[in-house]
Amino acid sequence: MAKSLNNKTLLYILGALILLFVAVKWYQRARVERTLKTDLIEIDTNKVTEILLYPACEKGAEIKFFKEGKDWKVKKGQLVCETESNTVKSLLSTLQDMKVKSLVSKDKNKWTEYQVTDSAATKVKVLQGKKVVANLYLGRFSYQPTNQRYGMYGGGGVMGTTYVRLANENEVYAVDGFLVFTFNQNFNMFRKQALAKFEPSQIEKIRFNYPADSGYVVELTNNKWLLAGIPADSNKVATFLNRLSYRSSTDFNDHYVPQGNAMYTVTLEGKAIKPITIEAYPFRADTLVVNSTYNPKSWFNFSQKTLLEEIFYPKSKFLPDAENNKNKK
Repeated sequence: MAKSLNNKTLLYILGALILLFVAVKWYQRARVERTLKTDLIEIDTNKVTEILLYPACEKGAEIKFFKEGKDWKVKKGQLVCETESNTVKSLLSTLQDMKVKSLVSKDKNKWTEYQVTDSAATKVKVLQGKKVVANLYLGRFSYQPTNQRYGMYGGGGVMGTTYVRLANENEVYAVDGFLVFTFNQNFNMFRKQALAKFEPSQIEKIRFNYPADSGYVVELTNNKWLLAGIPADSNKVATFLNRLSYRSSTDFNDHYVPQGNAMYTVTLEGKAIKPITIEAYPFRADTLVVNSTYNPKSWFNFSQKTLLEEIFYPKSKFLPDAENNKNKK
């Protein structure tokens, strides 16, 4: 009887120890998770005045975002450029939404493995005035497929992890998402890349000026597109406007100085927008340099073939196929 009681007592003690062990582990894990999620960085995005990037792909060269009045500018070396309004918002929201999954190492010797050394990482600093409120080293990333399925045909997703270290600390953290893809970009990716930006439905007139006075006008009259009084193909006009409505490039030409007049010009007009003019200037035999009133401080290289196929249409590309066939006879 005593032996049976002793066994029961031992079982009770063992069970209590197991429960205590689980409770302690749960508490420690919850405490770590709370600390990681709330204390890794804290940023008030409305007070940020500068963002300094040192992308690995730029070999650590500094890219600086700073405010000039109400607008953000981006700088590398002596070159100061405009940036898209959403670029800085995207960078800050990525940092603000950063979620730490786990602490993967406290050992400085592991920095190389996770690519968070000074030479291998993409470094990010965020400043409020002179105060550094975030100082991160973004290193290696990994991904794994998920079992989530979307839609009636199924299909999987991908879950990403980026390894992050805070400056002046040994710890390396696993963070949700591909942060390194957002910040490890070359300078041109952060510049204002748009050649034109508009809603296609706003456009009512398209003026083309070409060499030897060979230009023409496509105009919306009584809800119908006309070209020199001839009905144009509305689908072809829509295709042209949709393609041009957010045309961009990253092939900047920062040293080009225009000589003489533009070879090709197209102007888009409408009641609710300022006219947008795109001009192409000679550069090399097969390359033209393009500028626009939407983004007047930027010059872009384009192949002449691309421009003639996508922007500076010949008149025939707007006419219905039947009209083109008739003109060929």
